[in-house]
Amino acid sequence: IPNAVDPSKFTPDPSQRSNDRIKVVVISRLVYRKGVDLLVGIIPRVCRALSHVDFIVGGDGNRLLNLQEMVEREQLEDRVEFLGAVPHYNVANVLRRGHVFLNCSLTESFCIAILEAASCGLLVVSTNVGGVPEVLPPDMNILCDATVS
Repeated sequence: IPNAVDPSKFTPDPSQRSNDRIKVVVISRLVYRKGVDLLVGIIPRVCRALSHVDFIVGGDGNRLLNLQEMVEREQLEDRVEFLGAVPHYNVANVLRRGHVFLNCSLTESFCIAILEAASCGLLVVSTNVGGVPEVLPPDMNILCDATVS
């Protein structure tokens, strides 16, 4: 059985990260089950509280419009970068731009994306659902309830 993540492809490269801004990366299908509604509530709160934090959002789905409307409504166009669908061969390059990987899933059995993010050196912040708590050791992730508050 092959490993879930190819460690030769998912490696850290701090030179690709910003030194003056914290970048939070979200790469996911942008659908309800992946917690996009949570993301719509979280991004404005984080941006109001932390002026040095920006978001990079990769993915596509039927909730993309909700995110785009929130960004426009909250005037966060300079703080949230939308990449659209990210082909798997480019996921590591996107991850390397970030400091934090955010997973907002409402249900998850085993999240390969958090393994990929951790392999690229990102701190993982994830909802505490399904098998997620078993994927990484506690010092490599922060687990949260699936709520905006």
